[in-house]
Amino acid sequence: MDTKNLLKKIGTLESKLDLLETEFDYINKILKRCGFTKGIATLKESALELLEENKIASDIF
Repeated sequence: MDTKNLLKKIGTLESKLDLLETEFDYINKILKRCGFTKGIATLKESALELLEENKIASDIF
C-alpha cells in the first residue's frame, strides 16, 4: 500500500473510532441513569452473574 492509501485508511479508522467512542459514552450514560452505577461495567457484571446463576440452575435440573 502506498502512503496515500495508508493515510486514507488511517482517516477511516479514526472516524470509526470516534463514532464507537461516542456511542460507548452515550450507552454508558444511559445505563447509569437506569441504575447501573458504573454503567457498562455494572451491566457486564450483572449479565455474567445471570449467566452463572442460569448455569447453576440448569445443572440442578
